[in-house]
Amino acid sequence: MSLKFTIIIPHRIGENIEHTLEGVYLSNYPIENIEIFQAEGTHPTVQRNECIKQSSGDIIYFIDNDSIISHDNIKKASEIFESDENIAIVGGPAIHKVSSVTEMYIDKCMRSYYAVGPIANRYSIDKSDSKEGTDMDVILCNLFIRRKVLIEAGLFNESLYPNEENALIDKILSLGYKLIYDPSIIVQRPPRENLKSYIKMLLNYGRGRFEQLFRDFNKKNLIFTLPAFFSTYILLTPFVFLLYLHTNNIITASYFIPLIIYFLITLLAGIITSLKDNGLKNKIIGLFIYPFMFFITHFFYGLGFFYCLIRIITGFQRVAKFSIKKHKSFE
Repeated sequence: MSLKFTIIIPHRIGENIEHTLEGVYLSNYPIENIEIFQAEGTHPTVQRNECIKQSSGDIIYFIDNDSIISHDNIKKASEIFESDENIAIVGGPAIHKVSSVTEMYIDKCMRSYYAVGPIANRYSIDKSDSKEGTDMDVILCNLFIRRKVLIEAGLFNESLYPNEENALIDKILSLGYKLIYDPSIIVQRPPRENLKSYIKMLLNYGRGRFEQLFRDFNKKNLIFTLPAFFSTYILLTPFVFLLYLHTNNIITASYFIPLIIYFLITLLAGIITSLKDNGLKNKIIGLFIYPFMFFITHFFYGLGFFYCLIRIITGFQRVAKFSIKKHKSFE
């Protein structure tokens, strides 16, 4: 008997899902075994949870309204789930569909291990086989989870957004279930369109990760505090420099050694990345662009820590307004 899939598509008020729906309807999985929920609102975590409560599928497939799924995704996920009852989560990468030079550099930065670490897997085409993974490997806009396991784990933590999926995945894996990363299960979506929106994304991702540490602590996530120390170090640098000018102290001067080392490594990473670009002109431009992009990625992600502190201190709570629409039921 074929598994039944519930597809949940949350989005902001006023956005549409037409292109995403087209991709779903073009899937090569029996359409009678698919139901679709659209959740429009101000709090995606709450929107997803409400759709889960109304769903009746065996597997929940979470995608975003800017995600276009590959026609084989649901079929491949079904085969993986049917191969092992202990597999609770299946996911794959979100490949950026680039339409401008700025988007190209943002995409390449997000696919750089130097810039974002192991989560670069989420945005890269990988020709390797499927494997067991962790929350580092998968992304919520292309994620399948067994409904009964979602219920067992208590759904998404509604005090978190973003990073609600990371906390949930940690919980599910702690219950003894498996996560499978399959690089052939792909969605296409645009990257952030400009530097301003990219920086905003970094601040929110950094904030979300620190909120996850605060509200749902897991020691493995402590590594994500490193960018916060880096950002603090950078913010203090001008003051230390002024102190050095005033004192001309050798000990004070030693403060800048890590900064020099960091910029040399970042420059080297930029050179290596730019050499992969096509054309001499692009390689030369990349020598300047990539080190800058790597720096702002590290700095603003770390700055999200302070954004998180402000939210915690002020007691910020996201207002949840939403509406649920069912586009298709099981036939």
